[in-house]
Parts: sequence; C-alpha cells; structure tokens
Amino acid sequence: MFEDIGKRDSVAQLIRNGRKITNFIYNHGWLLAKMRQVCGGDIVCPGATRFAKNYIALDSLLKKRVDLKKIFISNEWASHKLSRTEVGHEVERLMFDHVYWERVEKIVPIYEALYIVLRIVASEVVPTMPFVYELIQLMKANLDRLKGKEWVKHIIADRWDRTLKHPLHVADLDL
Repeated sequence: MFEDIGKRDSVAQLIRNGRKITNFIYNHGWLLAKMRQVCGGDIVCPGATRFAKNYIALDSLLKKRVDLKKIFISNEWASHKLSRTEVGHEVERLMFDHVYWERVEKIVPIYEALYIVLRIVASEVVPTMPFVYELIQLMKANLDRLKGKEWVKHIIADRWDRTLKHPLHVADLDL
C-alpha cells in the first residue's frame, strides 16, 4: 500500500523533493553537522522498514522544517559556498515553498494511518486476521475523518481484495 501510494505522481514528486533536501543535507558534512546541532538529531532513521521509509522521512522533515529553515536563513548559510550552488538554490527554494509543505502536511497523516496498522501487524505479538480486518476498518474510518482522498481508499481496497480478503478472515467478527 505504501508503495502504491508512493507511485502516484503527486506523491512521488513530494518524495523526490524530500529526498533532494535530505540527500543534499547528508551529502555535505558542514550542513549535516549544522542540521544535527540545530534540529537535535537526524532526519532519517536507520533500519526503518523499506515501505515506510518515505513516510518516516517526510514526517521527520515536516517536524524539523522550522529548525531547518533557520539554517537556510542564517548568515552562515548565506556566506557558505553551498548556498551559491544550483542544488543549494533549489533546496533553499524547496525549504520555503509553502505549496510543497502544505502538500506534505496533507499526505503525512494519510501515510500515518497506514503506518500505525503496519507497526501493529509487524509487532512481536502476531494479531489474528479478524483483528487485522478491524484495524483496516478503523484505518478507513480514520482516512474518512482526515478527508482522505478517494484514490487512497481505492488503493487500500484493491490491495485488500487481492491479498487479504477471504470470508474466513472475518468469520470471527460475527461470533
């Protein structure tokens, strides 16, 4: 489901831009040290599950955005050679692009609804299928509450129908 959502053009563009910011910071020692100092930690977390890494990175960027902006408006940034590079200009523009951040703010809660279910299902305690079915129903209700896009619900329904939907899975719910 994460992968399917990430393939949508609008979401893929958000992810590419998030990677551009993250890669730029992590590829330059001075900027990485400054980010760790100002933000108090890293953007990406090692060992994140493969499908959720885009959500985790976007969520982390969103949470650290105010502190990251401080770096890009600082005198140190303005006088650093990175600020005069083409990629530096592009990343700086992205950091102050309100439309980009508004779109990230809309997609992160959608990813979060899926991520919560993924974490529960992947936990040490293996849930029963009726429990997973109930989690999916709650996730759909949460997406409705968030005014989730119909295309997201279509992806969830399609994936559910292809892989997990079976009458025996919901039999326990009726008991």
